Amino acid sequence: MSTAQKDLTQGNLFKTLLMFALPFVGANFLQALYGAADLIIVGKFCDSSVVAAVATGSQLLQTVTFFITGLTVSSTVLIGQAFGARQYENIVKIINTMTICFVAAAILLSFLIIFFDEQILNILKTPKEAFSSTLDYVFVCTVGLIFIFAYNGISAILRGLGNSIAPMYFVAISCFINIVLDIILVGKYNMGAEGAAIATVISQAVSVIIGVLYLRHGDFVFKFQFRKIKFDIQIAKELFKIGLPLSLQDTLIPLSFLFLFSIANSMGVAASAAYGSVARLNGFMMLPAGSFAMALTALTAQSIGADNMHRAVKALKLSIYFAFSFGAIFFIWQQIAPRSAIAIFTTDESVLEAGALYLKSFSFDYLMVPFLFCINGFLFGSGRTIFAAANSIFSAFAIRVPLGFILTSMIPGAGLFHLGIAAPCATVISSLTGFAYLIYLAKHNKLSPVKKEAKI
Repeated sequence: MSTAQKDLTQGNLFKTLLMFALPFVGANFLQALYGAADLIIVGKFCDSSVVAAVATGSQLLQTVTFFITGLTVSSTVLIGQAFGARQYENIVKIINTMTICFVAAAILLSFLIIFFDEQILNILKTPKEAFSSTLDYVFVCTVGLIFIFAYNGISAILRGLGNSIAPMYFVAISCFINIVLDIILVGKYNMGAEGAAIATVISQAVSVIIGVLYLRHGDFVFKFQFRKIKFDIQIAKELFKIGLPLSLQDTLIPLSFLFLFSIANSMGVAASAAYGSVARLNGFMMLPAGSFAMALTALTAQSIGADNMHRAVKALKLSIYFAFSFGAIFFIWQQIAPRSAIAIFTTDESVLEAGALYLKSFSFDYLMVPFLFCINGFLFGSGRTIFAAANSIFSAFAIRVPLGFILTSMIPGAGLFHLGIAAPCATVISSLTGFAYLIYLAKHNKLSPVKKEAKI
């Protein structure tokens, strides 16, 4: 089999999982750096109002990106199951239908954001001095939303085929271009938030072009050609059946953090910039857990296609072990020297102080998310997306958001430290619920789903 795809159902599991997941870590690290570059460079050349604008705008666009990522994971699941079952002819059908669905979704979502952008920023309580710059940032990034869909779609295809290396290369090139353009547009030409957004869109476009060329000319078990794209209604139903719960989850979970962001915004520009900086930092801190969970999704999908659920369960245990090891390291760092992390983004003393207080409490989440992410990754790969999504959404809006409001409104002098307590509390509850669900499935011999539900 060519290097363009890899059978994850064979070979030593420890080595297979690690070697498949590490490029996820690399790609997600670069993706986080990609987003953080805007904030870092803007923080070096602009005042705190522009930093707050990019922080708020990027939080909104990150929420949109999570919606897209959740939707495209369905492609990874279906392609992984088809690949594991050696049903290669179905892979082309899945890719064709996915392309049509995601182009339509990108166009619709872009129009919605542009039409309601001011209302959204008002809901987020964007500081007045940062409102105009935030509006510019959001508009430019929304125009380039099609490239976010395309990149995530291409990556989902490749990961379903067991290829996690190529997406890492794509984002590495894009990240490099983004940083260079940020320095030129923001640093040299003083274009502020708008310049950062233009740099982001151009770099994403280049990544997509490279990805499309790779799909067309790579040595795959299928041949993809744009002029032969056909739509399959049954596959479309399967894509949305699996993807919409994930998309809903990946939209609402960041939305819950946006509600918390609105609380931070109401505390002033320093708190707003601090919260936004920590949000970018979390992109790095959470990426090992997220990476192993994403790898687990593809491995589980292929294992189900090959009728090997035992391998998927062993991979779940290994993924939790790997992810928790990273999380423990990050937790210790933030408990000992939180200011050193915030200093990556800004030298403003008030922002450093506020961010350090927030990290002291929020960093407990680094110990919790490995369990939740990996359980969800396993459930996603098996096609059980409804429970996983419902569990995460419930904990976010029944625990995280209400607790954040309660702690900051009822405690005299409450600040970001109290706001940070809400996230780990919610993660603990959803992790315990996820474990209980897995125990239930195992006890009633329902751990392995019926393949007919996911097969095309």
